[in-house]
Amino acid sequence: SDGTLRVLEDNTRMPSGLAYAIAARRALDAELAAPVPAGRLDVTGAYPVLRRALFASAPDGVDDPHVVLLSDGPANSAWHEHEQMGAEMGVTVVTRDELSVRAGRVHARPEGGSDRIVDVLYRRTYEDRLRDEEGRPTWFADLVLDPIRRGTLTVVNRPGAGLADDKLVHAYVEEMVRFHLGEEPLLPSVRTYDLGDADQLAEALERLGDLVVKPRDGYGGAGVVVCRFATAEDRRAVTRKVRDDPDSYIAQETVMLSTHPTVIEGRLEPRHVDLRPFVLGGGDSSTAVPGALTRVAFGAGELVVNSSRNGGGKDTWVMG
Repeated sequence: SDGTLRVLEDNTRMPSGLAYAIAARRALDAELAAPVPAGRLDVTGAYPVLRRALFASAPDGVDDPHVVLLSDGPANSAWHEHEQMGAEMGVTVVTRDELSVRAGRVHARPEGGSDRIVDVLYRRTYEDRLRDEEGRPTWFADLVLDPIRRGTLTVVNRPGAGLADDKLVHAYVEEMVRFHLGEEPLLPSVRTYDLGDADQLAEALERLGDLVVKPRDGYGGAGVVVCRFATAEDRRAVTRKVRDDPDSYIAQETVMLSTHPTVIEGRLEPRHVDLRPFVLGGGDSSTAVPGALTRVAFGAGELVVNSSRNGGGKDTWVMG
């Protein structure tokens, strides 16, 4: 790392990790022998901020909204986070089988609970599409589209927010900032190649061995190939994929992530880390969470820090 903070990508559909940041803080504080510096901000303050944002997003005319968190249940890798967030914010966690639509309103009947109308649905499911590969409405569309159109339901984050999750969009974020705000980005982005552009594709193919190739719609580190450290067979395979279907991939400059001392089998060793901050927006304002999740790759030299690829998390202190 050269010491410059750079943005790798944006997560706007259902960004995860907030509960893990708080869990890391609590785990560290339980073992920390030294006194905590007075200026350290309390990351658990994120829950009240998120709760206020959810309640403030209620449909017009609803002063005391019923908010639920929609999860896939234990099958979702973030199920623990969903349960913790629901408990901390005082909102009910439900699965699709506990929801129904009647007369343009979403109803929730959790196990052992009573039937209640849902005003705000915080979506944390794998399914976020409105139509499947064959163009048919998904169960999610059947659940939310009519209530959204009638103005009886707010979905957070709304359908369409995933547009910014498309890794190709990140190639143009700096240009968006200049065009819409008339200023230079405060945080530079990692250079991202739009492989659907013939010139950028040709340039990327010439130096693919120095780049990282990612599926545009991938998440959790799935399908990511760090070509510099990949086997010759993997490099040939990803080159074929890019040549055959360039519109489905992006390429980025390889960023040698910063390292941080990490306890490995009782010893301190350097391991690569990245930073996932959280910003909660609603209306015309946004609030940065007073903390963040530092993700760590436990394998020596490993650059993929995602928890689904055996990565972990570290407590992150924000001083104020």
